[in-house]
Amino acid sequence: MSNLFDRILKENIAALFPSLSKKLLGIEIVHSEELKDKLQRTNEREADFLRKVVTKTGEEFIIHLEFQATDEKIMLERMQLYHALVKQKYQIPVRQYVIYIANTSPKMRTQLTPEEIYTGFKLIDMQQVAYQDLLDSDILEEVVLAILGDFEQENQMVVLQKILSRLEKLSTSPNTLNKYIHHLLTFARLRNLTDITEKQLETMGITYDIEKDAFFKKGQKQGEAQGIEIGRKTTKKVIAINLLRSGKLSL
Repeated sequence: MSNLFDRILKENIAALFPSLSKKLLGIEIVHSEELKDKLQRTNEREADFLRKVVTKTGEEFIIHLEFQATDEKIMLERMQLYHALVKQKYQIPVRQYVIYIANTSPKMRTQLTPEEIYTGFKLIDMQQVAYQDLLDSDILEEVVLAILGDFEQENQMVVLQKILSRLEKLSTSPNTLNKYIHHLLTFARLRNLTDITEKQLETMGITYDIEKDAFFKKGQKQGEAQGIEIGRKTTKKVIAINLLRSGKLSL
């Protein structure tokens, strides 16, 4: 399930990035470019010497040794990468040493400057972000995220009505609207708002093709007959309501 949420966010992040960077990160972007290279998870070469040790006092850590015959300018960065990978894998302290064996005096850096030291990250809890700030956007991908925000004690049905109305207004075609309703329903599951979102769709007469929903298709593939039947009944009910309201179907 988490893969689906990740996929939708990754699909939408290009459109979201400039606006969310300003709103959530406090960084106003003037220019950006995509870096397509994937981050390396392993090094092409293994560490020269890597041992888990326990001292007489019971202290446990990893010793990492590198034997270096050249005065490599980026040795500090290499060791930093080694440190991160080893620490991530073994989850115990790591002590690193470079043993220099060349016949010249080394000039390589051995310590990071204060600005280079990783001290943590800023955590942004979407439940603390006012939904209205996202709802007011002209970017469909951002409006969808309003369902993850802070409703500020406002009635859930009212908020859902606002979000759906905004999506309907900004969508340029029924297919576009259907796409972002799918995204909205996906995120609604994270907030246990699926039922009221579907009720609001019915109330507003917005048709959503549930058989294109990824969760519906997953249930269909796995043979979850009960879930499939509920999905079909929901689709038929929404279509019937819309036909009644349009006058194309009599009671």
